[in-house]
Formats: sequence, structure tokens, C-alpha cells
Amino acid sequence: MNLSKYTLRLIPTILTLSALVATNFSPSVRAQNRANSFEPPAGKDMPRGGTAGGGSRPVASACSPSKNAVKSETLTALSPGRHLGLTQSARPRLLVYVPQTTAQTMEFSLFDEQMNGVYQMNLPVSNRTGLISIELPENAPSLVKDKPYYWTVALVCNPEERTEDMVVGGWIERTELNDSLKQELAKVRGLERVSFYAKQGLWYDAVNTLLELQQTEPGNAAIAASWAELLKSVGLDAIALTSYQLSVTSLQ
Repeated sequence: MNLSKYTLRLIPTILTLSALVATNFSPSVRAQNRANSFEPPAGKDMPRGGTAGGGSRPVASACSPSKNAVKSETLTALSPGRHLGLTQSARPRLLVYVPQTTAQTMEFSLFDEQMNGVYQMNLPVSNRTGLISIELPENAPSLVKDKPYYWTVALVCNPEERTEDMVVGGWIERTELNDSLKQELAKVRGLERVSFYAKQGLWYDAVNTLLELQQTEPGNAAIAASWAELLKSVGLDAIALTSYQLSVTSLQ
């Protein structure tokens, strides 16, 4: 698999979530939050395979910035855990939380259902922490509809000993809504659209829509609370309740 060339572009924004725990929301906001819980897609069995073994990994000693590094910080793929996540996009935006690390490089890989390599590229992560968004370039293969893929990110802790890599990942499948659901989707906007995606198993579309809403209204507590609820519904509580700086990495 060939490594692609890329240009790194960072778009910083702050998403503060820790204060949400102590915030009192109206009944309508609390109901909206519950509506944003992810529901695994009906009739879609979880593919077998996947070597990363989960959505998060503690930082290895080889990658820790110091002996006193916070042990609770983990490399985390924003995927729906052991469930298959759907998307309508041919080249979806994928997210990973990168803690403080001495690693210089992060390797992204895409596999088909049989774990055959489809695409791979390296990204610089030196001095980068928080959420990083990975966007496939135009020369990367687009996702084929109704075919599951497994994506991984690996922090390269020791280039001379790749068994020390920290690897996380998740399953993704491109789908197309039927006409009835397309009509329903056309009627909703904002957080209602996030709820629609979450109920249809469109995990990656729900996450990316929330990020777009947050960048438009960074001080909106309801959007931040919906983000926390969506992530907590798939077991990503540590990320949901953490304050962090979002860094968007785009490939051109």
C-alpha cells in the first residue's frame, strides 16, 4: 500500500464539556439529549475481524511524554464501539482523540471485511493533542455502498519496533437511505437531524453534523450536551466529559 502526500491544515476551536455535568437543562433539552443516543443499525450484523480490539488504548510507556504522564489518557477512535457505524458519505470524516504523546507519526489504514489493505497514509502528530479529524483525499478509494470496512489509527511509538504501536479502530459502512427516509431527513435540521442520524445507525453522520453545529454555535450548551450524550451512548464517557481543543486535519 502506497503512502499518500498531504498538506496539513488545522482549524482550532474549543468545545468545553466538563461544565455540563453541573448544568441544569430544561425538560425539552434533556429530552433532546436522550434522543441523540446511538441505535445500532437494524439488520446489520457486526463483521468479524478487526485487530485493534476496541475504541481506546492507554498511552504506552514508549509514547508517554514523561514518567508522570496521566495514565487515564487514551488514544481513542470515535467509533460506536463494537457496533457497525453507517455513513452516507463516500469519503467520510473520521475522528480520533490523541492524548499527549512523544509519537511523531500516526498511521491511518483502511481494510475491507476480509482485512485486506485498501488504503494507508501517514499523518504527523508531533505536538498535536485533542480530536483530530482524518479526511480521505480524492486519490483514495471511495467506500463502496453496502460493504463494511475496518479503519484503524496507530500511534507509531517506536519506528524501529512497530509491535509497540498503539492501535485503535472501528467498523464503517456506506449506505443509502430509501425514499421515505430521504423525505423525512429533508424535513429536519440542526439537532433534530443529529437525532435522525443516531436512530438510523448513521454514527459518522451524526458525529460530523454535531461538530459542524458546534463550529457554528460554539457557545450553545444544548449542542455540547447532545455531543456528550451521543458519545456516552457508545461508551465514550471519558471523551464526552473532557474539555479539549479540536484540531481538524484535512488532506488536500
